[in-house]
Amino acid sequence: MVVRHATVMPATGPTIEDGAVAFVDGKIAAVGRNADVATPPGAEEVDGTGLYVTPGIIDAHSHLGVYASPSSFSNNDGNEATAPVTAEVSAQHAFWPQDPGLRRAAAGGITSLLVLPGSANLVGGRGYPAKLHFGRSAAEMRFPGARDVLKMACGENPRRVYGEGKKTAPATRMGNVAGYRQAFAQAREYMNKWDDWRKKKDKKPDEVGPEPLRDLKLETLAEVLRGNILVQNHCYRADEMAVMLEVADEAGYQIRAFHHALEAYKLRDRLAEKNVGVATWADWWGFKLEAWDGIPENAALISQAGGKAVIHSDSEYGIQRLNQEAGKAMWRARESGILITEEEALRWVTLNPAWMMGVEDVTGSLEPGKMADVVLWKGHPLSVYARAQRVWADGVVTYDAATGPVDPSDFEVGDSAANAARLVAGPAPAPSLEELGLTARCDVTKDRACAEPLPLAKEAACTVFQGVTAFTGTEWVKDATVVVRDGRVGGVQRGVAGAPAAGCAVVEGKGRLLTPGLIDPLTELGLVEVGAEESTQDDAPRGDAAKQDVRAALLAADSINPASVVFPVARLGGVTGAVSVPRGGLISGQSAFVTTDGGVRQGTLAMHLNLGISGRDAVSGSRALVLERVRELLFDAREYGRRKADFEQRRMRNLSASRLDLEALQPVLAGRLPVVVRAERVSDIRAALRLAKEYGLKLVIAGGAEAWMTAPELAAAKVPVILQPTRNLPADFDRLNSRGDSAALLHAAGVRVLISVLGEPSMVRTLAQEAGNAVAWGLPHTQALRAVTGDVAAAFGLEEGRIAQGAPADLVLWNGDPLESASRPVGMWLGGKQVPLTSRQQALFQKYKALAK
Repeated sequence: MVVRHATVMPATGPTIEDGAVAFVDGKIAAVGRNADVATPPGAEEVDGTGLYVTPGIIDAHSHLGVYASPSSFSNNDGNEATAPVTAEVSAQHAFWPQDPGLRRAAAGGITSLLVLPGSANLVGGRGYPAKLHFGRSAAEMRFPGARDVLKMACGENPRRVYGEGKKTAPATRMGNVAGYRQAFAQAREYMNKWDDWRKKKDKKPDEVGPEPLRDLKLETLAEVLRGNILVQNHCYRADEMAVMLEVADEAGYQIRAFHHALEAYKLRDRLAEKNVGVATWADWWGFKLEAWDGIPENAALISQAGGKAVIHSDSEYGIQRLNQEAGKAMWRARESGILITEEEALRWVTLNPAWMMGVEDVTGSLEPGKMADVVLWKGHPLSVYARAQRVWADGVVTYDAATGPVDPSDFEVGDSAANAARLVAGPAPAPSLEELGLTARCDVTKDRACAEPLPLAKEAACTVFQGVTAFTGTEWVKDATVVVRDGRVGGVQRGVAGAPAAGCAVVEGKGRLLTPGLIDPLTELGLVEVGAEESTQDDAPRGDAAKQDVRAALLAADSINPASVVFPVARLGGVTGAVSVPRGGLISGQSAFVTTDGGVRQGTLAMHLNLGISGRDAVSGSRALVLERVRELLFDAREYGRRKADFEQRRMRNLSASRLDLEALQPVLAGRLPVVVRAERVSDIRAALRLAKEYGLKLVIAGGAEAWMTAPELAAAKVPVILQPTRNLPADFDRLNSRGDSAALLHAAGVRVLISVLGEPSMVRTLAQEAGNAVAWGLPHTQALRAVTGDVAAAFGLEEGRIAQGAPADLVLWNGDPLESASRPVGMWLGGKQVPLTSRQQALFQKYKALAK
């Protein structure tokens, strides 16, 4: 096989324009300029003109196969949470080769992955290095010649599982460390016992006696002490990493890498000195307190210090886009003054994870003699729009964009193979520079100023944006003048509008794009600060109150924390507004429209109802019981509305909800307040449509994994769908037909699509990336942008989401395509007032960008 005339990115050196890669018998034969690479006898030639070639992507931290899809008791084999130290178990013995997630990973360019046990235990067991050839057993898919690894974990997880959950040690970080030390002390004693026995056997075989009793747990730890097993250590905080280095020194082993390691940047000099790698995320943070200090520059600071940084997934979804994540981390680093090269960013997901697995001599880069693990990309591999066109592992095709994975999962044969599992949808075109009114992309390596946020201007009577390319909500207007006065858009004019009025602030928009602020239609922003800290969660009732299935009168607006540090982080993603939603129950309550300066702009926005699995849990019954309860509630609410006087005088039977809840449902029944129904399965979506027709509800579907299957019905009923484009797995039995091109399919059928991160507040800033992925899987770019601006506003009856006369001036100024991860906001205005693009994360970066000597 020879790929010719492609842009070749080998990961060990500079990019080769008009390059070629040849491979024979599963090994790379030649890499270089096209003219210099000969075609091996009988080799197939692939024209790579306009395409890119990289090494296969490697994920150094995955749970695919041990936490397989669909999630169920049967498939959840990641944690042997029966004792704090379970070094004797191996992920290989639980790995399910038919996990549908493995096929999605191949479509994302993955050729190798390190499958690890979970992090419930201090010592979770052996990891499993896998080569992404689809086989019948884990043994068939094991990476040939790879060393074993051992998963260890420090911090909150073991304490939560054992101390809090089982009321046993470890309950504290002190207990964690004591557990490691004791385990390795026992392993040292066990190793010495065996060494002594072998020495005696060699010297006096007749007198040696029986061999010591074999202990698989201590045997594994002894192999760590001998240096034969690589330690992969889950750890977040810098102080804990320092402690684990002390534990390793005392016991006599080497830590290969810290995983997640969101505070590694604080300790990067010592990690580099000790040759300890760091596997981390681009920007996932905030889901628990030990993840609170995560910053987007983490990987870059590790690289800058001479360490080995890796972007990993720890996610069945993230593994499909590790190339994007590496690009995102590179661009955020460059904006902060760390000029990471494309080669280094590519190494974060190729050669460095190969080193972490101990296989860097045979894979991870395009070099003659190495395994032919190769990806052919359409679009720059670090772009949000990039799609793998063909993937080879050991020179064998595992995925082709025209036909899909070469071997579909047994779980997805039949109808699924013809629908969700094929992974062959074509991308929609990304806009060209000319279409966006730009002459060049912002390149901070050449011009740092193009990514610098605008300084905060003094408040003025009005603001005039001149020479900007404006997205009005329906189209791009080049060289536009946009006037903002009294918190609202005064007008949009093509071309120069003449001299600004006296007292107006002027924003020069040449080379910039102006859009409405992005709006996430379903989040917990302002309701949840730290995901795992109950004291910071105000999204749902607690204790006995949580058993109440109807909470229609509950107002999310009453719980919004205006000082949340998550708001400024969301602004960094161009997000100016969000629908903040209560959680749980059959009827969760009423959402609020919040702005990312912490304001509540509309306190009562929509009512939220849960069908499917969540609804069943709320009523402790079947889907039939869920719908019976909903119908009873709506019927009673209608009767209450007709007979309020009778209700007040107790001349009605007992109704199925409180007066406050029944009162809260009146605008729902009148069609004034939208009802957002969380429903994934096609049967639940159709049930919601029937309820809406029967009671005159203004319906919005949220989740909508299988909504594409009812697209004509949704379009006919004019029902919008809120979805997360990157959620494309049969994650549970309500989402068996999830697919990555569902946004495109719904739009093509005439359904209004709204794009969301669906909940997690700390990740609202990735909303534009979600929309970009929808484009990569077929949704037109303009529609994707509308799906996070004007169409959200229209679905909820808001004025926001557009740049038009009289609309609220929630505006974002970008230095490039808003949906491309290379771009960033350089200015933001909420209600016409400029707001800062700063965050606590940036303050942490400034504090640690130079370490104290």
